[in-house]
Amino acid sequence: MRNRLWRACARIAVAITASVVALAAGGTLTAASPASAASSSRPPVIDVTNGRFNVILSSPRVGRLAAAGDNVTAFHGFSTFQKLTIQSQGFDLEGRIQGRLRSHDFKSLWKVYNLPSSASYKVWGVSFKKDTSQSVLKEVFRREQLIEVDIDIKFKVSAAALRGVSTLRIGFETLRLQLDGTTKDFTVVNPDSGGAKDQDGDDVPIDFEPI
Repeated sequence: MRNRLWRACARIAVAITASVVALAAGGTLTAASPASAASSSRPPVIDVTNGRFNVILSSPRVGRLAAAGDNVTAFHGFSTFQKLTIQSQGFDLEGRIQGRLRSHDFKSLWKVYNLPSSASYKVWGVSFKKDTSQSVLKEVFRREQLIEVDIDIKFKVSAAALRGVSTLRIGFETLRLQLDGTTKDFTVVNPDSGGAKDQDGDDVPIDFEPI
């Protein structure tokens, strides 16, 4: 009886040690019980936290038109997908974000200006500022409905970039469009629109694998 109990305790100790080593090396650890895995085959919903949104304007004239409600007003803001507490310095940080996101499809906005879906939100902003009629953009905006987007992203932050960082927020830019009293958010989930910010809101270099 004592031998069986000793072997069970040893297995638990080995499991705990392996977990600590994985976290110390900057890895991510995902655990799910068999019951939870069997009860849900769908990926979890990603809890997104939106930061401050800043307006995108091409000129004071366009700003006046937008304020009058007859043009699309566009804003951009950083949306946090994952918030991490950095407890140890000197290690690279690697992780993976998996789940589903409720958003309007940013790829529809990119098609308005014939942009590849890999283009940064900044490139879309430049095209938006040149769009004096917004006729196609308005049409796309009005018909766009919320969809569920499957997210599977790997990221890496070097140890050097994490010096002095205690909290790291990882996420992607969101375009918020308003027209005729209606607001729709389009989260731009591509590597060139992703980023990371520290506890002070400053940018931290991060690499994303192609989506």
